[in-house]
Amino acid sequence: MINAITGRLAKIAPDYAYILCPSGVEYRVEISSNASAFFAALPDKENVRILCYLQHREDAMTLFGFYSEEERFCFEQVQTVPGIGARQALRILSGITVQNLVKALDAQDVKTLGKVPGIGPKTAQKLVLQLRNVLVLEEEEETEKRPENAGVFKDLVDSLAEMGFERKQIVRVLSEVRSENALILQDKDTREAESFLFPLVLRRLSR
Repeated sequence: MINAITGRLAKIAPDYAYILCPSGVEYRVEISSNASAFFAALPDKENVRILCYLQHREDAMTLFGFYSEEERFCFEQVQTVPGIGARQALRILSGITVQNLVKALDAQDVKTLGKVPGIGPKTAQKLVLQLRNVLVLEEEEETEKRPENAGVFKDLVDSLAEMGFERKQIVRVLSEVRSENALILQDKDTREAESFLFPLVLRRLSR
């Protein structure tokens, strides 16, 4: 699996980017217009990292790119809705930001979702039914302070969600526990941190 590509941003367009890697290989990566705006605004285009999702079919291989773990996670989850493929998922992420998508799902705002290119009223209802309480991110201000949070402990969040806890509650409690144990966590890698955090978060969720 290709997790990410790092290199010089050779060309940027509203729906794709060319990344020239140090090895000399240049990749074409399909991206959303929101991702395009993000990468185009970077002051340093010589060392750009694009998170990836590789779609492998019998007739083609397509590399999709993302500016954050949150955008990639949304892309993956949106495709779990019947009738939505990778290109439509990318089109949806071009028509609405990740934060606004999550807010609309949480509010069951079918009207707003239905206006997004690539969705429509019927698909909007499917999105709400299937992804509400699944696509959950930290509060916007917290995400701005620690943009890596939603993706780093994804396995921990998924495990607790499979136990029946609501994702929104898991993310909130996880954020609280991390803040309370910041000094202890600073010397731990991701796996060690997950092992340390899991019982603490579970205990608080079970109260």
